[in-house]
Amino acid sequence: MGSSLMRCRYCNIELAPSRSLVDGEFCCDAHRQEFRGKATSEPGTPPVSPALQMLRLRFPPLANAAAEPFHQPESEARGIEFEQTPDILKGESELSGMPTESGVETESTPQAGGSQSGRETAASWRWLKAAWRGAPRDLKLVSVLLPVLLVVGITGTVPKVPIQQLAPQNLDRVQSQLQKVVELQWKNVNRSISDRAAVAYADDFRSGLDAWVSRSNLTASWSYDVAGFVRPGPLAIFKPTVDLTDYRFEFLGELQQKAMGWAFRVQDFKNYYAMKFVVVKPGPLPLVHIVRYAVIDGKEGPHVDKPLPMTVRADMMYRIQVNAHGGDFTIMAQDQVVDFWSDNRLRHGGVGFFSNRGERALLRWVEVSHQYDALGRLCAYLAPYGIEGRNGNMN
Repeated sequence: MGSSLMRCRYCNIELAPSRSLVDGEFCCDAHRQEFRGKATSEPGTPPVSPALQMLRLRFPPLANAAAEPFHQPESEARGIEFEQTPDILKGESELSGMPTESGVETESTPQAGGSQSGRETAASWRWLKAAWRGAPRDLKLVSVLLPVLLVVGITGTVPKVPIQQLAPQNLDRVQSQLQKVVELQWKNVNRSISDRAAVAYADDFRSGLDAWVSRSNLTASWSYDVAGFVRPGPLAIFKPTVDLTDYRFEFLGELQQKAMGWAFRVQDFKNYYAMKFVVVKPGPLPLVHIVRYAVIDGKEGPHVDKPLPMTVRADMMYRIQVNAHGGDFTIMAQDQVVDFWSDNRLRHGGVGFFSNRGERALLRWVEVSHQYDALGRLCAYLAPYGIEGRNGNMN
C-alpha cells in the first residue's frame, strides 16, 4: 500500500494532514504563489491535463529533464488512452515516445513547422506506395510506358546514334544500315500498338442499313417500324466486324413471333455460328428455348436445344451478349449466363442477324467491341494512322 500522505505540488515533499487542509496541497503560501506564477508565465506552452499533472508530481522527472518544458502528447489530444508502466515513467522526454497497448507510438507536439511538414511528406509517400501496390497490372504498365510513348509520339522519330569511331569510307554505310534497323523496329512498335488497340463498332439503325451486307436487297427484305426499330429478314452481316477474331457482341431486341436469330463468327454466308431464342409455348409467360448450330459450307449442323434458364414475358426486351474468345463462347441474357460451349471450327468472322419464314423480331441497337480495356483505349489513342493492322485493316 502506498503512503496516504499528500505532497506539495511545488517541491513534492510530504505534507502533514493539517498542512494539506490549510494550504491546499502546498507546504507554504510562497510555493503556492510560485507554482501559480510559473503556470501562467508560459503562454505558448500547451495546457497540461490535471491527470498528467498529478502523474508528474507523483513521479518526478530525472535531473537532466527537469529544465525541459512539459508537453502534452498528441495521443492524448487525439483521445488515445494508454497505460504507463513504472519503467518508462522517467521524465517528460520519454513520455513523447511511449508505445500504447494498440501499438500506436505517441509523439510530442511539434515545436516548428518543419517537423510537421516532414511527417506529412512521409505520410504522402506511404500512401503512394500503398496505392501502387494495390493498383491493377494494366494500370502499372500504362504508367511505365506512357512517358516513353508520349516522347515518341511528340518527337515522331527515334534519335539517331552517332558513330564517330569508324573510318570515313564506312561511316555512311553503317549509318544507313543502322537507320534501316531503327525504322524496322519502329514499324514493329507501331504494329504492336495497333494490334493492342481497342476496337468498338456500334449501330442504332437510325442512319439506314449502309453498314450491312446481304445476298438479298435489304431495302425490300428488312424493314422499320414506327418506333425506329429494325425488323430483320434474311441473314445480313455487319461489315466493319468481318475481320474480327475475339470480341464481345451485344444487342437489344424483342422477340415478337416464333423466334429471334443472330449469327457470329460469320466468315461468309455459308460459314457461321447461328443462335436463336425460340418460343416453344406462347402466352403471357412464354416458354423459350435456346437453339444453336453451326453452318459449314452452307449446311446446318446438329441443333443443340435447351430451355432458357430464366423467366420471360411476351413483350420483354432482351439484352443479349455474346463473348467469343478463341474457341470458347459464352451467352448472357439480362446479365445472366444462359449458355456456354467450345467449338474450334470457325476462328474469325463478323456478326449478323436473320429471321426465317414465320419468324419476327425487332432490333434497337448493336455493339461490337474488342480489347476495350484501359490499355486498349490508350493504344487506340496512340495508334498511328495508316499502319496496317493485324487483320489487314487500315487503322
